[in-house]
Amino acid sequence: MRYLTLLFVFALAFTSCGEDTAAAEKAAMEAAYASQQTAYDTRVAGHERVMPMMGTITAAQKAIKAQLEATDLEPNEKDLLEATDEQLEDANDGMMNWMGSLKSLDDLRGSMDNEAIITYIKQEAADIAKVETSTNAALGAATELMSDHAEHDGDDHSGHNH
Repeated sequence: MRYLTLLFVFALAFTSCGEDTAAAEKAAMEAAYASQQTAYDTRVAGHERVMPMMGTITAAQKAIKAQLEATDLEPNEKDLLEATDEQLEDANDGMMNWMGSLKSLDDLRGSMDNEAIITYIKQEAADIAKVETSTNAALGAATELMSDHAEHDGDDHSGHNH
């Protein structure tokens, strides 16, 4: 009987330790998922900032292509238009490449541990920040170029003041 009582106490202790361990593992998993979601949300926010700029890139490229079709371009003006168009294209390609490599959080959880997921998502966030920087630079260059060109188009070359 004494052994039976001892066995019962041991089994009870083992069971409660198992429940504590399971609860701790569940809490750790929930904390990891929350951390992953926070990192993922940061990455999504980067996408949300950059994606609307893609339409602006397309519009700027159309405006530049229209300018390139002009027959009265100076060689340096043509070179500048082409370089800006290439910069816009590179920014667009950067966004498309970044989007093409994305994985969902569920896919990541199915193939990686928490540390690898956080590292992967932080790298994606850093990559979209680089895309955002290059996109802003390209759009800034295009805006400046087009406003300079518009000013030159509005110049009165006849020497008369209106």
